[in-house]
Amino acid sequence: MAKFDIANHNFKQEEIDELKRYRDKQRDGRLKIRFLALLMIADMVPIEKVAFFIGKSVQTLQSWGKQHLNKGIDSLNFFNYKPKKTYLNLSQIEQLVQWVKENNPAKTKQIGAYIITEFKVTYSVEAVRQLLRKQGLRMLRPKQQPANPPSEEKQLEFVAEYHALKSSSEPGTRFFFIDGMHLVHQNEPGYCWGDPKNPPINKTNTGRKRLNILGGYDPDNFSLTHLTGETNCNAERVIEFFEIMKKGCGSAPKIIMFSDNAKYFKAGIVQEWLKKNPQIQLVFLPTYAPNLNLIERFWKFTKNKLVKNTYYEKYKTFRAHTFRFLNHVGDYKKELETLMVEKFQIIVTN
Repeated sequence: MAKFDIANHNFKQEEIDELKRYRDKQRDGRLKIRFLALLMIADMVPIEKVAFFIGKSVQTLQSWGKQHLNKGIDSLNFFNYKPKKTYLNLSQIEQLVQWVKENNPAKTKQIGAYIITEFKVTYSVEAVRQLLRKQGLRMLRPKQQPANPPSEEKQLEFVAEYHALKSSSEPGTRFFFIDGMHLVHQNEPGYCWGDPKNPPINKTNTGRKRLNILGGYDPDNFSLTHLTGETNCNAERVIEFFEIMKKGCGSAPKIIMFSDNAKYFKAGIVQEWLKKNPQIQLVFLPTYAPNLNLIERFWKFTKNKLVKNTYYEKYKTFRAHTFRFLNHVGDYKKELETLMVEKFQIIVTN
């Protein structure tokens, strides 16, 4: 019987493509080199040169070639390979990864159930977790964005109009992004460092009390004007807020405010008040576009400072801390200079 020689093997194109896929998917360099060696041999590079280039013996390359042909390409993908019925092949793993990316299951057991249904293979929960981590997947907190954002064209159109308005307005004109926020007397959990064997526990409140805030953020001097209290936000409250804004801006020739399309901003009595006070101009953002309202970023900053992983036993303590923060936003100017830049996130729509 002739001695086996991988250099004489006729590699088919499908075989070469599969070697490339395994090479690209393998993160361990010690295993990846096996696929590189076979690809070089398939490309007619003399086996002695391949052995020299990768620092292995010709005998080792022959052993890899024999293992590939007799036990299958998956045998090269592991150390101390032992074929088991529970292993998924590369194409099945790719299908699994694609399914996870599309469906974002919250439970590892759901993924195990999918593997059983699709591939008739059983994995333990821990084995599924390790498999996903090896493919670069992790448990993540989803980002939120509007379900029906305006077109990219409309978003970019607003950004262009905003910058044009700022550059063409009379000197001394003040610009604000305004919105309302409800700050609940409740400890909101957030990411933090801790011991997984003894994870941190956050105390909670009833969450029945809250402060209603109407705020206007000025990106030019990193300042906040606000009207805060227990009264619900309504048209009368908006007019009271506008009066505070007008008084605070003094002799500014114009006060231009950008807001979302909340009903209380469009109420009849508010529009009548604006007609009588032409110093203030209200500009509405495109609908479903909180990404274009800079104050939304500031509200997130506010929550991080006041209620993320922070417990206030008494409502009056929570209230006092909130007012102290809102009334002294200037103390956080250095943080706001990097956070509250006038760069707007454009949501890609399909």
